Amino acid sequence: MGKSKKNKKTTKQQTNYLPFLTIAVVIIAVAIVVLVPKGGLNETTAKNSNASNSQNNISGGNPATLNENGDVVIKEADITENGSFLEYKSKDGVTVGLLAVRASDGTVRTAFDTCQVCNGSPYAYFNQKGNQIQCQNCGNIYSLDMIEQERGGCNPIPIMADEKTVTDTEIIIPADLLEENADIFENWKKF
Repeated sequence: MGKSKKNKKTTKQQTNYLPFLTIAVVIIAVAIVVLVPKGGLNETTAKNSNASNSQNNISGGNPATLNENGDVVIKEADITENGSFLEYKSKDGVTVGLLAVRASDGTVRTAFDTCQVCNGSPYAYFNQKGNQIQCQNCGNIYSLDMIEQERGGCNPIPIMADEKTVTDTEIIIPADLLEENADIFENWKKF
């Protein structure tokens, strides 16, 4: 009878390590998720991204064209179903990302190139994959046709019709709007 109690005690001691092992695995998994950003560019990819943007639809950001008032001017004829990723330099030196794309209905849609939920992260910008874009921070995939159609959630911040001027040939996004929103880009693409 003494032997049987000893076997039970030994088995009990071995299973006591299982909760500690489980906790350790969970802590390591959480640390990996928190410390390793999703979709981030590695150093080699970042150096080569501008040269290969047209081939793989990585948001590289071309300098925006400005008018005499400092407003961004986008030629409607230049916008296709392949998104145009533009960058505007604010008065404080903050780079503001913009996105313009032609939706399947033929209209040009505009938005800030940052995720509404993730915008504090350096990785809160979008890459295009076919007729969708994906946030490089949270991984959310969003239809090009939904750009500028809604606010809130993990999608690009829309630049709505009442916030810009649209003519037959161009779209003008006021510098005041860009300056007002520059603060959400303070960490944008700072890896």
